[in-house]
Amino acid sequence: MSDQQLPIGATGPRKLTAAERSFLNPYGFVPIPDRDELPEPLRDGPPAGHDRYDTMRWSGTIAIEITTRTPMLIPDHGRRAADGADAPLPVRVDHAGRPVLAGSAVKGALRSAYEAITNSRFGVFAGHDQQLAIRATADTSALQLRPAVVDEIGDGIVRLQVIRSLQPTGRESDEVHPAAWLPRRLACHRPGGCRGRSRHFDGPNPPRCSEERGREVDAWIYLARHQRRDFLFWRVAAYAEPGKLVPLVRAEEIRDRAPRPGPHIEDHPLVRVRGVVHWTGSTFPAGGKNKHDERLVVTEVLDDDGAADLDDEYIDVGEPLLEGWAAVIDSYDRAHDTEANLKRLYGGYVWDVERWKRLRVWDTLYIEFDGNGAPTGLYPALIGRKPFPGAPVTSLPASHRPATERTLLSPADRVFGWVRQGRDDDGVAHRGHLRVLPPHCGDALRTDAIQKLDRPLTLVTLNSPKPSQFLFYLGDHDGGPLRNARRHPSQGFPDAEDTRRLRGRKTYLTHAEVLDGAQDADTYWMPPAEEESDPLRPLRIGGRRRYREYIAPAGTSKDVATRVSSWVKPGVTFRLTLQVDNLSRMELAALLWLLSLPHGACLKLGLGKPLGFGAVQVEVDWAGSRLFTRDRLLDRYRTLSLAPAPDDASAPRQLAVAYDSMLRQRMPDVRDGFLNAAYGFVGLPVHYPRFGPIDGGGNQEAGIAPRATTYDWWVANDKIGNRHDGSRGRRLPLGELSAPDSLPLPYDPTTK
Repeated sequence: MSDQQLPIGATGPRKLTAAERSFLNPYGFVPIPDRDELPEPLRDGPPAGHDRYDTMRWSGTIAIEITTRTPMLIPDHGRRAADGADAPLPVRVDHAGRPVLAGSAVKGALRSAYEAITNSRFGVFAGHDQQLAIRATADTSALQLRPAVVDEIGDGIVRLQVIRSLQPTGRESDEVHPAAWLPRRLACHRPGGCRGRSRHFDGPNPPRCSEERGREVDAWIYLARHQRRDFLFWRVAAYAEPGKLVPLVRAEEIRDRAPRPGPHIEDHPLVRVRGVVHWTGSTFPAGGKNKHDERLVVTEVLDDDGAADLDDEYIDVGEPLLEGWAAVIDSYDRAHDTEANLKRLYGGYVWDVERWKRLRVWDTLYIEFDGNGAPTGLYPALIGRKPFPGAPVTSLPASHRPATERTLLSPADRVFGWVRQGRDDDGVAHRGHLRVLPPHCGDALRTDAIQKLDRPLTLVTLNSPKPSQFLFYLGDHDGGPLRNARRHPSQGFPDAEDTRRLRGRKTYLTHAEVLDGAQDADTYWMPPAEEESDPLRPLRIGGRRRYREYIAPAGTSKDVATRVSSWVKPGVTFRLTLQVDNLSRMELAALLWLLSLPHGACLKLGLGKPLGFGAVQVEVDWAGSRLFTRDRLLDRYRTLSLAPAPDDASAPRQLAVAYDSMLRQRMPDVRDGFLNAAYGFVGLPVHYPRFGPIDGGGNQEAGIAPRATTYDWWVANDKIGNRHDGSRGRRLPLGELSAPDSLPLPYDPTTK
């Protein structure tokens, strides 16, 4: 099948260079233009029936070959379950030890690509009707939040005591945030001491930090000034159970016991207060040791000397705000779904989501107000996660959302099948017109098609989708990259339709530099020997220095990592047959175009696609295919021949050529974006974002060495410029697949 030359004019992977040291993100988005401008055959409509053959439509079989161009991971989860949860994943094999390529996997890969090239509706878009959230920044907007304590729970109503202000008398010009800073390590000031414990509570088992939130205490607080940022704040000098606080604390004692270096203690009287501890335990980065203070929500001033004025009020919040609160808590669960030991790193609202989704009396939180004084949001932390105004589904045009009726099926629904999403007591669905028959013949029947690794290999952790990083997933009104968007929830997913548009359908880049047959590709896909001290040292790939991007770096958590013991070798061919019936001319043309991609343009199958695994070449065996329409379809039942003659063999090829011409004229960005992802690029490494400046002593060509974390790149890209070095994030969006020069991303996304 070396004569396969579609699409016309395709030239292969493009070489990319960048002005600064850069990398390519492993995924991109194929655009989703308006569907009302599609040719009539690609618009929505009812599917063909299954009760009879339509002589105006195409039916028959298409013989295809699927050849692996990189190792393919088709893991046997059942075998791993039998071997134990810690066992590595093997390749799924049959009774003779041959790899088993499931027809459902092939059909899923074809459908995903078919949706893209026909600009069909999304087949599945479940779970995207919930609001997402983004981590807030430590700027003035966070300081506008006010601390609150849950006072009473009613039917759909929660009553809060909101602390509007806690202002030191005589300092009207200085606004002080009402939440008092509570040192995490505070010396004991109780009469008689507390046996060396710093939590100040009775009993043989004083509460842990994560359990201290929501406890009422008495405390001495003093006024301090932040020396570097020059602002006033309240800080706790001592605290204990109500009624057990020492009668007096001298300023000299505070200075003696305060951590060094500490804030400047202002010349202002100490204030005795009652409040509720707001102890999150969270640090950033997770597990770091930089956090030195929690917060105390002051609910009452106990002294009568007038050193501080407390302004509080009780307000009721209803379902809209409570639903927003639940959405924020859910966002923490999604943001940390690949992390382990959450209880040791974060507050309870992260590792105990179900408990925190429903507020309880004495829970502490922060509340946000609009310019008119109306409450607009509830949050578990002062600098935490804030929800976007709307859910992602609002930014997906209605014509691209999954169909709700059989009369509104898009081409992918009609060809591959459709099930109405959500609860459907009527069982409304449509069985597709394409079946993938079991593989037969080919090199896949060889028992040496599987590469058994000398030792189990731990792969780079596969990141779950993070739509909350809206600069990558969300576009402008037309779906183009967002330029100069501020890091604020209002800039993300809106609550009004036709305001922003999702970037498109997510697709993974082919790692073109390491395809089967490329220079040094065999070396790249050969895991290093066990005795090597640095398995991630760079090596020569195609004349360039590259890291093995699929090997997990040191520090990767075993709880979220995937280990494999084997994979299907590159160069293995599976032969399959697609059985189709009652396809329209355009439906078949799109399918044949997809199956006729030229050499080097790959689809993706199996596990580990972001790491380069599963790139496959699909080709049509035209001689072995049988497609019928019109009189030829009737002839199948008029003749006794076992092999009735199909239609002109050149006709299906002409359909593919015609579809390519239609794509060029009507959807050029879809065509270019899809083909660029299928070909991949050369010249730059492909991997998840990772941060780090590359100096003269670093490996300039290979980029930044793999590491266990990726959040640092996002943090650097989001910096707001309030650090002492003056650096700030550039707020870089993901580029467009149809404009490859926009795709390179720098390792250091900050500027000074």
